[in-house]
Amino acid sequence: MPVTSSDEVRHLVGPVTDDTISAILKTGASVEDLEVAASYLQGEGSTVDRLGHPMSGKVAQIYDILAADELYANSER
Repeated sequence: MPVTSSDEVRHLVGPVTDDTISAILKTGASVEDLEVAASYLQGEGSTVDRLGHPMSGKVAQIYDILAADELYANSER
C-alpha cells in the first residue's frame, strides 16, 4: 500500500522539506520502500547485505530524493 500523506512520510523518515515529501509521494512508494531507503541512508545493515541487495526501483528513487534533502541530511535520527 502506498504512502499517502506528508505526516506518514515524516513519521517514517523524520524531518524533510515539502518538496521532498511531494517527490516521495509521486513515486507511489510503500511504507517498506521508505523504511529500506532510510535504513540504507543511515548506514544500517552490514556492508555485505547492502552490497548483496542493491537498491533498485522505488527504493533507489527514494534514496536519491532523501540524499538530496538538506533538512534530512542535517537531522539527528
